[in-house]
Amino acid sequence: MKPSISKNKIKPRNIHSSQNVFPIDIRSLGRPLNAAQQSLSSYIYQAVIVLEQTLNNMTRRTDCHVKLLSYGLEVSYQEIKDREPICFTHNQYNGQCLVSISQPLTHLIAEAFYGGTPDFSHQNATVPANVTGIVTGEESPDGDPDTTSAPENKMPLMNASEKRVQARLAATLLNQISHQWQVATEHTAFKNGVLHAKFAIQIEDSHGEIHLHLDDDLLLQLTAQDVVTQIDPAKVDSLRDMHLKQVPLRLNAMLSRQTLTLDQVINLNVGDIISTEIQEVVDVNAGTLPLYQAHVVERNGHLVLQVIDNITPQERH
Repeated sequence: MKPSISKNKIKPRNIHSSQNVFPIDIRSLGRPLNAAQQSLSSYIYQAVIVLEQTLNNMTRRTDCHVKLLSYGLEVSYQEIKDREPICFTHNQYNGQCLVSISQPLTHLIAEAFYGGTPDFSHQNATVPANVTGIVTGEESPDGDPDTTSAPENKMPLMNASEKRVQARLAATLLNQISHQWQVATEHTAFKNGVLHAKFAIQIEDSHGEIHLHLDDDLLLQLTAQDVVTQIDPAKVDSLRDMHLKQVPLRLNAMLSRQTLTLDQVINLNVGDIISTEIQEVVDVNAGTLPLYQAHVVERNGHLVLQVIDNITPQERH
């Protein structure tokens, strides 16, 4: 008997449904933006370490942890309505960026920074939308609009201390990219896509997030050349030389050398005297590298070295 074959056809999935279709900014497909994103990636990852150090210093703790949750280009900016962002503009280029931090966590950090003893043991740094008074426009399970939030108050306003803490953390993050930022009193809507970096913060049992939104025009200008070389190369070399000259260098010289037999060394006792003579001319070394020749002379009752010659690279071998 032949097996029966069902004639019921499986309905194909509608892969072109509106849920699977997203708008695409053509510029995000090109090389410049992707190259710019890649160029900044090392600075974004470095920001994780610096933010962690800054938070531990500000809160006088050792258990503040930062993690990069996501990093990439987005077609459009999605406003985060449960926090009050701070806007920065660049001194050299046009464009702007926004940095926003979870406000409940900012409140705890500010309290610790200004000498208080906040309780980080509760997971109270993530506040639902209806608690902060945000109009979500979503429907409740019974089909009625959610009216639990107050329409006249989108979010609790940050006080001056919290704003200073947010500005400090934002500057810590942005200074990994460039040192030419200034706070803007207001911000305009992003016209195109943005570079979005999202960081998670955990302090004991309290959690929060830091979001960086960077205008794509500013992104392209920042990374048109390597970030470090935005300064004049001559100034970079001068700055490098200045710092290099401040490096402490320990010099050493062998004033005397004596050879003893193993038997003599074994039989040495406290108080025994080893006869020796100070050399008249010695090599002055930096580590194991000989640099100068010097006379051993006496000045004001102290032995000093008087440089008499340089040791050339050929003579060092």
